[in-house]
Amino acid sequence: MKSRNKKSDNSLLLYLSLTFGICWGLIAVLVVFYDTLHPILGDMTIFNPIVMAALYAPTAAGLIVYFAEGGIGAVKHLLMKLIPRKQDLIWFPVIFAMAVLFVTCMHFGSMAFGIPVPDRTFTLPQMLYQAFINLFEETGLIGGAFGWFGYLLPYLQQKSHSTIKSGLLTGFLFGLLVLPGYVVDSFQTATLYPFYVAQLMVFSVFIAYLFNVTKGNLLLYIFTFWLVACGSRLQFYYFIPQVQIMQIAFFLLAAAVLHFVLKIKNMEYHLQVYPDYIYE
Repeated sequence: MKSRNKKSDNSLLLYLSLTFGICWGLIAVLVVFYDTLHPILGDMTIFNPIVMAALYAPTAAGLIVYFAEGGIGAVKHLLMKLIPRKQDLIWFPVIFAMAVLFVTCMHFGSMAFGIPVPDRTFTLPQMLYQAFINLFEETGLIGGAFGWFGYLLPYLQQKSHSTIKSGLLTGFLFGLLVLPGYVVDSFQTATLYPFYVAQLMVFSVFIAYLFNVTKGNLLLYIFTFWLVACGSRLQFYYFIPQVQIMQIAFFLLAAAVLHFVLKIKNMEYHLQVYPDYIYE
């Protein structure tokens, strides 16, 4: 048991070292050699190739940790967690309906509180195109799937035996990783960093419940993140501090509702822990 715990602790050290080392290291290179790299790579936005590579560090680290844990076989088992079980398919329309409610609340909530909303100029085909493009440009999607939620969340659940504690800490570390984006002026973000971290923390708790009830399915995380990240891109609301507060409140309520629904319905629910869950 002691040997297994030590190996587990080493995997956390490896994961965090790779994640923060690759991400912050690449951003540091971009800052230090900005004058040289700017003519080649353009502005330091999230669409800059080096920035995008940095934000995919969590997934790269997660895959490396699983390879170190069990070789290519462990990686294959992890990738299989993108395939939902038949009984999990019901969650996709549920999450879609929740996302529609989320966007509706952000749009009309903004109007109710006197928060500006964008002029909607996209046609339906343009909206579908923008949503499709966002699947690839929203780096939190696949960038976090195999790292934050494929490795770190089940690792923390193994240690804390708590969905809520594990979700909160996963979201906090997720938020800590993107800190350079808020200290580099050229990112030009309109959001407030503490609010963004809080958003990720409550969102991660919600995802943790989904993760556990679906035996560690990772596609649902990607699907959920993608849908809720599309609202501002599709011109339903601005992603600004006032809206961030509403989003925090929404996912606090959503996580609470899911918690009580799972209890009331007495649904099969077990903490999915690293690395055992990938073999189930």
